[in-house]
Amino acid sequence: HIMNVDIGLDIIGNFGATVPEMHGQISKMEDTAQGTMVDVMWANGSVHHITLDDIRDDYMGENGYGLPIGFYINPFA
Repeated sequence: HIMNVDIGLDIIGNFGATVPEMHGQISKMEDTAQGTMVDVMWANGSVHHITLDDIRDDYMGENGYGLPIGFYINPFA
């Protein structure tokens, strides 16, 4: 399905275990032969390089057991 993903979009990173969620924004997008590469700049200033395919839009989850580790569009932004 098509997601409206663009620079400035709020992203939540869920890294599992005892690591707190990280919040950031897409700071760069670039189409490459490997797909669309996305830079997420976290609130602490660090940058994470992921692909567009890594971003999910189901943050609220489909079960009561928490979310899979991953990168999500922030539904609360």
